[in-house]
Amino acid sequence: MNFFDLLTGPENAVIRHFHYSGAPYGPDLATLLRLVAGGRLHPEIGRNADWSETAEVLIDLRERRIRGNAVLTIGAPR
Repeated sequence: MNFFDLLTGPENAVIRHFHYSGAPYGPDLATLLRLVAGGRLHPEIGRNADWSETAEVLIDLRERRIRGNAVLTIGAPR
């Protein structure tokens, strides 16, 4: 099944779990960015944290204390 076929259907489609193992990643990431920029895909960001907090964020993801995705930044101001 092609993941991107899901995004050409109903406007209110929801993806609850997604695992990606395809390669190369570049073209698919570009498509995802285009969909987000166009307002067709709305990723849920539950936590923004500095890379130094990776261990804590992974624990919180595992324990389901974060709803959605976690974004780790490098060199973020504190």
